[in-house]
Amino acid sequence: MEQQSQNFNDCFDPRSGLVPIAEAEERVFDQVSPLSTTEVVSLPKALGRVLANPATSSIDVPPHANSAMDGFAIAGKALPDTDTKAFEIVGEALAGKPWHGICEENQTVRVTTGAMMPKGTDSVIIQEDVTVEGDQAIINAGHKAFANVRQAGEDLKRGEVTVESGTKLGPAELGVLASTGIGRVEVVRKPIAAVFSTGDELMNAGETLVAGSIYDSNRYVLMGLLQKSGADVINLGVIPDDYDKTLEALSSAHKKADLIITSGGVSTGSADFVIKALEHLGSIDLWRIAIRPGRPFAFGRIGDALFFGLPGNPVAVMVTYYRLLLPALRKLMGEHNLHPAPVLKARATTSFRKKPNRAEVYRAILSRDEFGNPVVSSTGQQGSGLLSSMSQANCFVLLDDNDTTASPGDMVDVQPFHGLI
Repeated sequence: MEQQSQNFNDCFDPRSGLVPIAEAEERVFDQVSPLSTTEVVSLPKALGRVLANPATSSIDVPPHANSAMDGFAIAGKALPDTDTKAFEIVGEALAGKPWHGICEENQTVRVTTGAMMPKGTDSVIIQEDVTVEGDQAIINAGHKAFANVRQAGEDLKRGEVTVESGTKLGPAELGVLASTGIGRVEVVRKPIAAVFSTGDELMNAGETLVAGSIYDSNRYVLMGLLQKSGADVINLGVIPDDYDKTLEALSSAHKKADLIITSGGVSTGSADFVIKALEHLGSIDLWRIAIRPGRPFAFGRIGDALFFGLPGNPVAVMVTYYRLLLPALRKLMGEHNLHPAPVLKARATTSFRKKPNRAEVYRAILSRDEFGNPVVSSTGQQGSGLLSSMSQANCFVLLDDNDTTASPGDMVDVQPFHGLI
């Protein structure tokens, strides 16, 4: 896959202490370089893709002055200053069906919203303010010239940059591009992520569970997160706790993926072979971080592929994905506006206990009290294996390294899930 930055620490000592989460986030992010390969796709297929080059409008938007309301188009200078005035109705203009005559000062043209303004007119009087008597439109004094008209180029000017490069295209951006007539765009290609879980105890969903086994949920969580974030996924399934098979899986994955993401096998147990295989095939830049849940996290490289070794516990997988993997993935995809997910303050209604010298992330429920103020409560037990708590929660409560236990009534930092992806 494409060449990334090579500034990895070849002398990394995995026996060193826990890395603070802020340092870990910075080190991971700094090792990522954006993909350089692009492709051209049709506008309907560009949703969620990152624009490779700035988009420029070749036309004014709107391309002509048009009516903002249903009513009567008129020359503003002909509007009465006092009393009322009758104007001859000489035609009708509809959206997409212009009236092609020239409207004189004592004349008016009935127009619908979006209709091109007839020649000789510059103002629209809404139909509710006009009395029609036969072919005459009676207009009172007091109306302003140039009212209820959208001017040519009012939204976008010809030659104006409409969407900057590095923008992840959402529905609004697609609409802006379409409004200028652009039907195809050049976007950064999708990153390819190879994903597998490790563990003799894991079975695939749909299989009959045997004694001592559990179903692999982490891989499905990761594949869903990656696809929602904009990556193409290679599903490598479950790899048993075997050094040679782990080595084989990693060796194969790095040849066809930009990222390799594993779940489990990066701790210090006798059956955790991922770190050993990573040391043999590539390099480790980061291992074990000061956060709960998520401490057994590894980051490195195999060839040109970035490696992310996520913990085996399901909640820890999601926490480390959001905190460490997602920002790196967004940078890899070429996004420029890499603003962190919004964090707001809310009053705790339950306790959030933590140990010193490490960050802690809690699953929580954000709501409003009877006065409309944001309040947040724990989902309950915070074990890193309780995946169901993630489906109950709608936010994280964030306590950093130096924070202390939060008690009911304290203000805490809250990160809503909807702002993360």
